[in-house]
Amino acid sequence: MALVTKLEKTEINARVHGKVEADYNIVIKDGKKYLQINTYGSEHRKENKVSQTIQFNEESAKQLIKIIKNELGINLN
Repeated sequence: MALVTKLEKTEINARVHGKVEADYNIVIKDGKKYLQINTYGSEHRKENKVSQTIQFNEESAKQLIKIIKNELGINLN
């Protein structure tokens, strides 16, 4: 599990990965909300087992929204 606190663009070689299912929930700790995204393994892995978990605090969620708007050209209004 990882709590993302900052996002920075990098110029590494990347590829599109295989498709997996994911879900999300909101975790509340000490009055603060965190977005948690859980991914599940590919069809070759055990069913219904979380593969990766990533959390975003308020600041990193704002950064993610900005990246989605600017890099993917998606209008979120």
